[in-house]
Amino acid sequence: MATQTTKYEDPIIKKYADLVKAKTNVFKEIYQGDPIRVPVSLLPCLIISKIETRVGQISNAEDEHAVGMRMTIITDIRKDLSTNDNDARIIEGVASLYDIVEGRTETTYKLKSQSLLDILRTNQLVDQTYNLRTDLSTLTRVDYGETLRDREPESWSIEARIEFVAQFIQNR
Repeated sequence: MATQTTKYEDPIIKKYADLVKAKTNVFKEIYQGDPIRVPVSLLPCLIISKIETRVGQISNAEDEHAVGMRMTIITDIRKDLSTNDNDARIIEGVASLYDIVEGRTETTYKLKSQSLLDILRTNQLVDQTYNLRTDLSTLTRVDYGETLRDREPESWSIEARIEFVAQFIQNR
């Protein structure tokens, strides 16, 4: 009889997914790690992945863990495209991506409370029990230079990525 294996769910990624779910309902799906294909019906979606993990000794009994993380945001821009040759229509899709990632108020440039960048910056402590936190001393990087129409055949989607560092101290 074959044994069924349980899919590994990374607890650090899960904590960030739970944080995002608690602060915004914009995403239809949140994935751990980058799936090869994402159905258009599940856009916009959020993919949370690890980039790297660095561990260093801070005392005889403790290690500091710094985990490079990436949030990839994929939005569907089909509704923003026109059947005529109006190139300006695609800009609306880009604007909705900007709003999800780092939407700002018009007068003060303050991040909107449901933007991902604000969620990361204002909720530094992600898990109080184990002191999992977003490292605000390292730069959080947003990259909008990602794919157009690359995730699923016959779909029109655009992507952005947010890179940040999560950290915690652990006893050996």
